[in-house]
Order: sequence, then C-alpha cells, then structure tokens
Amino acid sequence: MTASGQWWLVPAIAAGALTFVALGIGVWQLLCGRNIEAANWVYGGWRLAAGGWRLAAGGLGLIVFSSVHLHREARREAERLAAARAKLKPVAWLARRMCEQAVIESGDRTMNQWLARWYTRVVFYMMQSDRPPDPLSVLQDLLRETVTLAADARDKDVKAADAAFDAFIAAANVTNHLQGTLGGGADTTVYQAAIPRGRRAAQHLATAGHALERLAPRGAEEPAVPVDPKFTDEK
Repeated sequence: MTASGQWWLVPAIAAGALTFVALGIGVWQLLCGRNIEAANWVYGGWRLAAGGWRLAAGGLGLIVFSSVHLHREARREAERLAAARAKLKPVAWLARRMCEQAVIESGDRTMNQWLARWYTRVVFYMMQSDRPPDPLSVLQDLLRETVTLAADARDKDVKAADAAFDAFIAAANVTNHLQGTLGGGADTTVYQAAIPRGRRAAQHLATAGHALERLAPRGAEEPAVPVDPKFTDEK
C-alpha cells in the first residue's frame, strides 16, 4: 500500500495514542482515590477511541468509493476516445488517399494535366445544373471534417490533423495561383518557370498525406507513393 493510501490510518493511530493517555490518567486518578475523575477520563478515552475508528472507517470508505468512481470514469473516457477515433479514421483515410493519389499522378502527367485534375472546367458543365465539385473542394471538406473529428480524440490526433490541414492549405494556395496564371494559356518560358511551384504543391500534399498516416495508417495492399516524383514535362 502506498503512503497516500495509508492516510486514513492517521486518525485511528492518533485516537489510539490519546486513548492510552486518557486511560493512564484515569488509572492515576483512581489510585489517588478520585473515583469520579477516573471514571470521566476512562469514559472520555473510550469515546475518543470509538470516534477515531469511525473516522478511520469513513476514510477507508471514501477511498474505496473514489477508486470505483475513478475506474468508471477512466473506462467511460476510454470508450469515448475509441468511438471518436472510429469516426475519425475513415475520413482521415479518404483524405490521405486523395493526397497520395495526387502525388502518384504528379509523376505520370504534365504539370498542366496535373493541375487540371483538381478543377472541373466550367465549360464542360455549362448546360448542366448538377456540376460536380472540384476535387480540391472535396479534399478540403474531408480535411476540415478530419480536424473537427480529431478535436474529440487525443492531443496527438489534433496535432496530426492540424499539420495535414496546414500542408493542404499551402498546396491549395499554390494550385489556385497556378490555375489563375496558366489557365488561359501561357508561353513556354512562363510555363517552365511555374513548374517548380507546381512541384512544391505536390510536396505539400505529400506532407499532408504523411501527417494523416498517424490517423489512418497505410495498409500493405495500398499503392506505393513516390518519394520525389517529377512531372513528365520537367527538365
């Protein structure tokens, strides 16, 4: 038993010591012929002993009650955390797979083709009212939900979700700028000068994918992600 678990013995020990003192005084008073005083000291010592043991028993009961309560609270917290992570994992997995797929595709396409992957060209859906959302918007929603769900999980889950969202924002800022710069066509010099920025966008998405691995680990059957792929039109 630890020192903290023995504190309830203190009142019992103190009461016992005081009881012996009271009984000793009572015996002394009896030897001196003071019968009434002796009886009072003996009775007081008995009351003190009884009170001390009641206090000790109450302290022990409090310890038992607190231990049971803390155990139940710990179990409820573990169950809540497991439920929060169960909700978080599938969303984080989908976001991670989108990030990783973008990195994989960046090694199989030109930068313009890779940029076009993130945007649904308006001209293709001008006559339709149900234009699908841009993949960039889909990934943004997944990461935003990941951050929201991670808030109910552990601190390290929150940090991983925040790191992934920050990396995505950096990639989105680059791709949005490049789409605005190159969307209407650009000469070769401008285009080649923009390729390093496109590469940084892919690297940011790779960083987001790595952060999401902490929330949704990769499976053995998932495709390998290139460490540093290059666009097919990079020099």
